[in-house]
Amino acid sequence: MTREHAGGRVLVVVSSAVSEDDREADGGSDTDRRPGADRSDDEDTFYRGGGNTKSETGNPVGSGGRTDATGPSTGRPDSTGSPNADGGGEDGYDADCDCNPEEVIAELDRRLPADVVSRCSATAVEYVEELGPTLDCVVILGADPPLIRELAADKSIPTVVYDPPVVSVVDGALTDENHGELIERVRGEVWSDRSKSELRESNARLTALSLYAEDITACETIEAVLDRTIEAAVEALAFDHSIVFLTEGDRLVPRASVLPEPEASPSNIEDGIAGRTLAAGESEIVDDMQTDPDAIPEHDGLHAVLSVPIGTQGVIQMASKECGAFDERDKEFVEILAGYTREALERIEREVTLRTERDRLHAFFGDLPVPAIYVKCHDGVVQIEEVNCAYASQFGEPETGKSLLNAVQSDTEFEQYQTALRTGDVTTDTVERSVEDGAPQTFSLSVIPVSPPGVNECSYGIYVGADGEIPMLGP
Repeated sequence: MTREHAGGRVLVVVSSAVSEDDREADGGSDTDRRPGADRSDDEDTFYRGGGNTKSETGNPVGSGGRTDATGPSTGRPDSTGSPNADGGGEDGYDADCDCNPEEVIAELDRRLPADVVSRCSATAVEYVEELGPTLDCVVILGADPPLIRELAADKSIPTVVYDPPVVSVVDGALTDENHGELIERVRGEVWSDRSKSELRESNARLTALSLYAEDITACETIEAVLDRTIEAAVEALAFDHSIVFLTEGDRLVPRASVLPEPEASPSNIEDGIAGRTLAAGESEIVDDMQTDPDAIPEHDGLHAVLSVPIGTQGVIQMASKECGAFDERDKEFVEILAGYTREALERIEREVTLRTERDRLHAFFGDLPVPAIYVKCHDGVVQIEEVNCAYASQFGEPETGKSLLNAVQSDTEFEQYQTALRTGDVTTDTVERSVEDGAPQTFSLSVIPVSPPGVNECSYGIYVGADGEIPMLGP
């Protein structure tokens, strides 16, 4: 992903009681063994166990090392001072020993799928208030009822209390052996909160994306469609970099983008990741375009690419500065966005084609040697827009803007117009009409809809004598 998810972090709070116990276990040293003890409580610092991180006594954190009256050891000592005398379980800890924050944090960090952050009791409440939505779980080391009540006030954040040998949660308490129960309990809370966070994020992104759907599909120009598509990618889906290529002949041309300098260049329709995506007609995720043999990398700082076809019209791509930044959920959301864009572009293409045909037909409208009328449906009422000279000379000139009922001479004739407008199909039938001298004549009436698909609001009515033919309109 190109943005930080809600969740993915466990806060370990080292209560003052645990810190005091740890100092006593160290022979009354003035050095606080809790993480960050050499920093003021007001500093916003992280403590990460594992790796080469060391405690202030010099022992590697997570090694089980601890300094007591007998000096450093490589395991938790038993009552005789011998490390792991009883085997101590997988991690070599004795269940009846007190809580060493460094060891607990190191184990959580090593074994959980989340960042582990520690805070002392003085700064923990403020941290939770400010960054609560980013937390999967809060672990409080030590029995400190006032602190527990304050941190557990927000019921949306799972809270676990670890006061060895007991792990306490809202639904009861379990005896811990070698930190195992604590690890499993917190792991369960992390995954549960992670799933809830992902669901909340998905729902939020779908909701935000749906707000753009109507705007995109209602745009009147290609430029407006693409601008709104890029806006949706950045604002609704929270992607940092996005670009839309459209096909123009044998080229893929960048038409809208949010990218670092320089601007993207046109390419052959078969070249690059975009060309590959268009040819396959399938979305793809590229973890690092800098190593992709088909890529045309114009930005050294961009790596991951999510490439989605927009039907046959083009390709939309998301890019990230991180490798492997996109996943299947990202692909699904961009495919939804591409669907909106494709629908809008196809509609505009149909309207352009139809408008061209309608303009061509209208150019011949005034010169037709037979009566013709142009009507349009306004709020359910079929109104007269225009008639040609032949119509006015044979049937009289009706008032424009009035209902077609003022011009037709039978219900059958009016129903023929309504059917054509309703279905979008050309209708042809015979009708009886009186001409200017009053003599009734039979005409072949063809009603030709010329509206955009799905609208069906405009049509031409062409009247030809019973023995005549409709003239050809154009080549």
